[in-house]
Amino acid sequence: MITVAVLPGDCIGPEVINETVNVLKTVTDTIEYITVPVGLESIDKHGEALTEENLDICKSVDAILFGAVGKGESRPEDSLGKLRQTLDLYANLRPIPFFSEELCRVKDVKDCDILMVRELSSGIYFAHHDRSRDSASDLMSYTREEIERIAHVAFKEAEKRRKKVTSVDKENVLACSKLWRETVTDVASNYAVEVNHEFVDAFAMKMLVSPDVYDVVLTANLFGDILSDEASLLSGSIGLLPSASYNYERKYALFEPVHGSAPDLKKNTANPVGAILSGALMLKYLTLEEEADIIWKAVYSVLARGYHTVDVKGAPQYVMTTHKMGDLITREVQAHSNR
Repeated sequence: MITVAVLPGDCIGPEVINETVNVLKTVTDTIEYITVPVGLESIDKHGEALTEENLDICKSVDAILFGAVGKGESRPEDSLGKLRQTLDLYANLRPIPFFSEELCRVKDVKDCDILMVRELSSGIYFAHHDRSRDSASDLMSYTREEIERIAHVAFKEAEKRRKKVTSVDKENVLACSKLWRETVTDVASNYAVEVNHEFVDAFAMKMLVSPDVYDVVLTANLFGDILSDEASLLSGSIGLLPSASYNYERKYALFEPVHGSAPDLKKNTANPVGAILSGALMLKYLTLEEEADIIWKAVYSVLARGYHTVDVKGAPQYVMTTHKMGDLITREVQAHSNR
């Protein structure tokens, strides 16, 4: 039996994770789900956002399914950040699916298929931070080894796709980016993959103008965070984007929607698609590829029929609640499973 730790989290996290688990249970009965409190629930019960005992559970399972955290004293760095750093989840993969021209927020874009590969456990987010009353500093730091291992991930993913990697940096200004570009160029020599380098500011503009020219996009932690949120315009909403974070060598994997906890969002209005597709990425990782494909097809089918949550463009009469959207996808999964 496959074991999955389910960490619903705060605010919209439990809502979207509930719909995701419903979909997963519909498509396969081979998974045992272990619910683990995280964020506010864990603080209320145990006095901290993620206990060592529950962290050990996350280490012991085959995969982790995470909702979202962040409200009041529940800070993402105390739970999600702790997981990323402790498990050394250095490879964050964020597919940018193109659902339709109608849903895309960028004019005249006809198609795209981008995979963002973001370095996740190093860089400016996990470096030294200093703050006084009148000054502050955040130290961005990378080693050659840290860059090499995420570059290998990007090139291996490109080999499965269209064999193109675009590495994004700020080499004309930052010392870290100079090392980044040099290291990525060295790693590229091991692969029959085309590699291009672009400055982050130029890429941010070109990605929205000509997204179809990009295949795998390799970025450092900070740049990847910003660019993948921007890329959500191509899909139609950040609520539609899934992600997967890996440490391949230690066999750790965490799956979560790209969106945050959205504490100001009204109850039962969140988009569950990003979480549900994260579940599909998890199934593929667990070698349940046919089941994962059924979920992707179900999501495309429901969106193609015009159904959407409030964050996505569409006719008002087709606006669905979180639960209703999840139910529509669950029914579509059932229909695809029976074919």
